[in-house]
Parts: sequence; structure tokens; C-alpha cells
Amino acid sequence: MTAIIFTIVSGKGGAGTSTAAINLGAALAGFAKRTLVIDADIGMPTIGLMLGLETSKATIHEVLAGSAELKDAIYDGPNNMHIIPGSISLQSFVNANVDIIGDIVESVKETYDYIILDSATGINKNSLLAISMADEIIQLVNPDLISLAGAMKIKAISDNMGKQFRGVILNRTGVTPNEISGEKIESTLGLKILASLPEDRHVKNSLAFKAPVLIKYPVSQVSVNFNRLGAEIAGIKASEEMLSKVPEKKKKARKFSLAKNKK
Repeated sequence: MTAIIFTIVSGKGGAGTSTAAINLGAALAGFAKRTLVIDADIGMPTIGLMLGLETSKATIHEVLAGSAELKDAIYDGPNNMHIIPGSISLQSFVNANVDIIGDIVESVKETYDYIILDSATGINKNSLLAISMADEIIQLVNPDLISLAGAMKIKAISDNMGKQFRGVILNRTGVTPNEISGEKIESTLGLKILASLPEDRHVKNSLAFKAPVLIKYPVSQVSVNFNRLGAEIAGIKASEEMLSKVPEKKKKARKFSLAKNKK
């Protein structure tokens, strides 16, 4: 089976694309789907920081620079998903040849059921490359005017590229009484809201533990909603008990051998 590639995009920085990528990946992997999350935000990568992989010697940046093998940049992550983190080193960013990232993604498509790309925010070379690699795009939108305006631009450009959208993850709802309604966002973008995630202190708290909120706080509403979306994408009928399941404890992240797991 060839992987379905989801690119998670946002027109506004800080909207929560990395959180969405990590937790959707953990949800899909929790339903026994072979899942790879790639930090495709080459300029400002955060996946490694969020999952305790920030000191990894081999990252997507080293692969793009030709100084590391791809198999050495893939790590085991929560719920048995796999992670290709980015480097926080400025020199790694300077050395990276972003133009070959598509070749990297193409080389692992046969190994996974789903590949999730955490895209750079806004409209730039990195985000456009991530969009170009997508089979389906998921928009991450906050219920405010600035976020919606950015989403409209991303939608227009992606439409011009002939890309298909899965829909919208509406993040950080319930913060203010005058936020933009889900119905307004759906009608403006012409896209379905896949999941509505309330503002939740558990999301920030999970960062301190370098774990997805879905793993650290499995019964929180955000976690349940990510599991619900993962089940829907995977085509699995999940009970409410399954959606708030407490995962088994996993070993510390380690390197993943592409050669041993490739089918």
C-alpha cells in the first residue's frame, strides 16, 4: 500500500500545526496504522523539541544536506509512530537542500499507510513545497479573523495547484465569546470542519513532558477529538471507550531501521 500524504498547513504562525501533526499521527498509529510524521518546516522546526528529539544527530536537515542517511533520521515515537525531526541548528538550515525533500518523501511512501507533513506557516517556498507533496491538505485554523484570512490565501493557492482538501481542524475554540463560528469558517473556506478542539491547558502541559497530549492526557476532550478524527480517516468504527483509551507505556524514542521494517 502506498501512503496517503497529509500536509497540515496554516496561514498564521502559532496556530498549532505541529501539535496537530503529532497528535493526529499518534492517533492513526494507535489504530495500528503505519504512520510517519515529518517536520517539513525547514526554517523553524519544532517536532523534535516537542518530542524530546532536539539533540538528535541525524535529522531531516542532515539528510537534505547529504551528511546523513535517511534511515538514521527516522525515530520511533509515541504509539509506535515514526518521526523525522528537524534540527534547530542554524548551520543545518543553511546546508539543507530543500529542493530534494520530495525525493525523501517519495522514497518512504511504500513503507507507510500515512505520512503527515508539518508544514511551515504562511506562504513561502517551504510551505508551497509541502503543499505540492500532499495527496490531501488539512487546514489548521483558529477562530479569529487573522487566521481565517491566512487560511483563505492558502486555500486559493492550493486550489490553483490542483490540490485536494480533507478539511479543517478548528483549534483553540472557546477562548473569547466573539470568536468566528464554525459555520462561518466552513462557508468561507468551502471546507468541512473535521475536528473542533477547545482551548485546553493539557495541551501546553503535555509539552513539558515532551509527549503528545493524546498520550499524556488521553481522556481530555482534545485527545478524544484527535482519536475520533484518526478513526474517521482510518475508516475504523471506534467506541467512545476506544477514543479515550489509555495507551500502554512506551520505551524512550530510539532510531528506527528503515531496512528492517520495509516491506
